[in-house]
Amino acid sequence: MHEHVLFLPVASAFFFTEIKSGAFTKLFSGLVQKLWVKWELEGMVVLSLLLQLVLLWVGYHRRKQGKCSHYVAIFAWFSYVSADWVTTVALSALLKAKVKELTNELVVFWTPFLLLHLGGPSTISAYALTDNELWLRYFLGLVIQVGVAIYAYVKFGTNNTLRYSAIPMFIAGIIKYGERIWILRDASYKQFSSSAFLSTGGNTLDTIQTSDSTYNYQPQTLDEFLRDKNVIEEGKSFFKAYYLYKMYIPLFSELRLRIYRNLREKFMLSQTISAEDAFKIVQIELGFLYDKLYTKSTVLQSVKGVILQSICLLSTFAAMITFSITVGNYDYPWEDICISYLLLGGAIFVDIYLAIAHALSDWTMCHLSIPSNSVHRLVGFSITSWLVHCKAKKKGITSMAQHSLIDYCFKVKTSWWSSILSVLDIEDFWGKFCYTSWVKVNPNLKNFIHSHLQEKFKRYQNIKDEAPGEKIDKNYGEFDHEFLTTMLKERGDHVLQGKGIVFKDEFKWSINDVEFSHSILLWHIATFLLFYDDHRRCSSSVLGLHGRISKLLSDYMMYLLLARPLMLPKGIGQVRIRDTQEEMIRFFGHVKSLNNNDVASALLHRKNEFPSSLIHSKSVLRDGCKLASMLKALVEELLWDPEEKWQMIANVWIEMLVFAASKCRWKHHETHLRHGGELLTHVALLMAHFGLTENIRIMQQLSDEGQPLKWDWEQHPQMSYFLA
Repeated sequence: MHEHVLFLPVASAFFFTEIKSGAFTKLFSGLVQKLWVKWELEGMVVLSLLLQLVLLWVGYHRRKQGKCSHYVAIFAWFSYVSADWVTTVALSALLKAKVKELTNELVVFWTPFLLLHLGGPSTISAYALTDNELWLRYFLGLVIQVGVAIYAYVKFGTNNTLRYSAIPMFIAGIIKYGERIWILRDASYKQFSSSAFLSTGGNTLDTIQTSDSTYNYQPQTLDEFLRDKNVIEEGKSFFKAYYLYKMYIPLFSELRLRIYRNLREKFMLSQTISAEDAFKIVQIELGFLYDKLYTKSTVLQSVKGVILQSICLLSTFAAMITFSITVGNYDYPWEDICISYLLLGGAIFVDIYLAIAHALSDWTMCHLSIPSNSVHRLVGFSITSWLVHCKAKKKGITSMAQHSLIDYCFKVKTSWWSSILSVLDIEDFWGKFCYTSWVKVNPNLKNFIHSHLQEKFKRYQNIKDEAPGEKIDKNYGEFDHEFLTTMLKERGDHVLQGKGIVFKDEFKWSINDVEFSHSILLWHIATFLLFYDDHRRCSSSVLGLHGRISKLLSDYMMYLLLARPLMLPKGIGQVRIRDTQEEMIRFFGHVKSLNNNDVASALLHRKNEFPSSLIHSKSVLRDGCKLASMLKALVEELLWDPEEKWQMIANVWIEMLVFAASKCRWKHHETHLRHGGELLTHVALLMAHFGLTENIRIMQQLSDEGQPLKWDWEQHPQMSYFLA
């Protein structure tokens, strides 16, 4: 499948080394050519080390969501691609060079460091999910690059002791490169999906042998299990997240889960859990998933990985000691000696950083949370408890993106270089990200989302309440999957239905009768106009909690439609956005700037003045203004106060958010974890913990033999039993 790209980095590196000599001869003077010949390998080796340190930094920061996340992503991509290429070019130059051309004998000592750099730092193993699928490419690259390095080692090696001091670094380099391939293979879709079936304790659950048909087996809850293990209070969130992460691996792989009714409370979040704790657990789970897919953090989760990392660190120290002892016996240039120490110091720093980062990771916090384990006895209870307490201060997702379509139209219109960007930036990357703002995800929004999901779960659990006058078969029961499918299709119509049938029909055209992207645009424009109209006529405090939540969700959904369209159901949203922007600019003519209050007033009072050409475009500006006017009239017609209006609008937006989360595939959620993760991803996983996903079926509790299933939390790796 990937045969055409397997050798692309190697081929391009060889091509570069072939043409650079001729190009330098034609373009540069003799002095420049001499400097290049002298410093080519030195420069390549130092640049390779610098790129490793850059990757170490961006790999740590790209898991954070915020206003700089897109710039970090670009920087990470450039560094990730450049690092392998620069290292391959250096090895290619060695392969092509002649012995008499290299006067620097330290080249032999530097060669294994290039292999070490090809292994990459611990904070980033893959830039994108597709890199995991190309693990075979990296395996073939390992064979080629190790062969080139060994050839250079034999070709340029001398009989001095410095040659032998490079052997420990060869061992470390091969281990690091092999470790990268191991991690990429484990994170590939096929292997990651199969990990749900890998169990050391068998692939069936025990049953309780009883002839009593009324026997009600109550399995141990996760909280009870953690209490019996004496897990400290601050560490329970890490343990819960770890167990839930292991349970939901099939879900992350787009597989289905079947959870039995008498066990559902063991795998789902408690109804009494607070929104803050729920979002914290979800964030830790997604952190585990990010580490699995994009970093080497899982290497130290096994004894084998710890042994290999120890060998690498000890090998580097051995090379450092050997080099320090023997280098004084030879007359090497001081700058080359400095480069050698720089490479050794960089390798030791990266290994020590990996050890410290793992010691402070969420994975380690799980082990530190058990007072009786060996780590507590070694380090001390007070120190480990303090570490867990500090790490437990996480508060879930902290920021979310915001994009106001109408506000963006004026910013682009007044930008002096927008015409240039329109030619160069075909996909409007500048508009998607540079005009995107970021706000904090405040506790009120988390509580609002959490409460809405709890309400949906109660409807799902007590389906009989949906049709009180209808006679329902007693076997129909609760947790009906067909009802769940219908409920997850709600995107605002359930809220309108709660206001009355006439009310629902009056606004049906803006929700049910249009595609989802069209509905987002309509309600986004209407929310903007009503928000700033209320802001203009009243004080900002009158908007209340639901008014601010409506604006936050409206701008976030607009951001998803503009910058993350693959996370939403298919549609022609990009076309509608383009036509709406053009119509907005034509409507206001040559007006260079207006504040949002004036824009809202102008659009609401001149909603009937749009040109007839609008009929033949995909612009939704006119209909968005119409929807805003209809919603505004509710205050007078139905004697509503502003807060009641905003409460309804906020509930429409939260239904749209939940609808989008239920339709987005986990492949897209995982893709954007490398950009810090989206609020939509946190909501989707939170929904899964309430059973609000079509990929989870809550089924009858009896086993195939008709006996109740017995569950022990020590058996949690046996997830294959729960796969539908």
